[in-house]
Amino acid sequence: MMMKKWLILLLSILVLLLPLLSAAEEAASSPEEGWVCLICGEETAGSGACARCGTVRNIWRCMGCGTENLSELCSSCGKAKADSLDEQALSPDEIRAFPAVRYLAHTGRPDALCALASYYEIGFPLEQDLAHAFTCYEMAGTLGYAPAYIALGNLYDRGQRIDRDPFKAMEYYQKAADLGSAEGFWFLGTYYEEGTVINRDYSKAMEYYRKAADLGDPDSLMSLAYCYAQGKGMERDLDTALEYYEKAANAGSHLACDYLGYLYMQGDLVPRDTEKGLSWYRKAADLGNGRSMFALGYAYETGEGVEKDPAQAAAWYEKAALAGRADAAEAWARLQETVQ
Repeated sequence: MMMKKWLILLLSILVLLLPLLSAAEEAASSPEEGWVCLICGEETAGSGACARCGTVRNIWRCMGCGTENLSELCSSCGKAKADSLDEQALSPDEIRAFPAVRYLAHTGRPDALCALASYYEIGFPLEQDLAHAFTCYEMAGTLGYAPAYIALGNLYDRGQRIDRDPFKAMEYYQKAADLGSAEGFWFLGTYYEEGTVINRDYSKAMEYYRKAADLGDPDSLMSLAYCYAQGKGMERDLDTALEYYEKAANAGSHLACDYLGYLYMQGDLVPRDTEKGLSWYRKAADLGNGRSMFALGYAYETGEGVEKDPAQAAAWYEKAALAGRADAAEAWARLQETVQ
């Protein structure tokens, strides 16, 4: 009788231990959770060196001086690893930014997840993988990062890599707006203004534009200006339109600066004032607006508001051409004989 009790007890213990032993065996035989090489961005398993470039785990390259380190501070310049990674992730060179972006995404950083998603979306510097892109965007959005929802909205809105679905796009813009995104409010406003997807509702459009404008969004200030100038859903109000164009320009909109330049040069909506017009064109040009660069070139070529200066004209035409204006390249070529 006693032996039987002992056998039952032993069997009970074995039943409890077997799952634990099995889990331990699986853990022993399975590789360590993957990590990201901070030199090449490769995802690697195990605790040794990168499978792609051979770099030892956790070694990072300082963005300040280029020294490779293992400690949290650069041994040469003292730059912190965290600061270096943040700087690297923001590099306009995707190849250089990639290792930091992937590493930070693995830590759950929503901005890095969004950047990684864009790499998967466009197929550089990773192979294109829309499923991974959507997963990363969704994760970033769930973590409260509104630009991820804007990116998803853009995907469905444009229908470039997936079937176009403006209603799905609107859902994502609404999610972004719910997080306080000015861009989300602006996109919703455009849907109500255009009326191609949902019923046109100018009052609703203005409501969304104002919400975005209150957050300092220059595009929404431009949209409000346009609605007042055209009298969309209201009486035409040119004074208020001009006020919003100036607000948009002061908020950094190169389009608003360019348009104000045009208005003053032509005397449209405002008394003609070439000095103000050229001033706005220069502000727009400083913000990279190619049309304003061309307009400045034309002003110096023809003497509109300034003394004729072929050299200055050629310089502005060249800048405009570099900004993508094909007509500016033709104008620059025409002036070369005069300049020389």
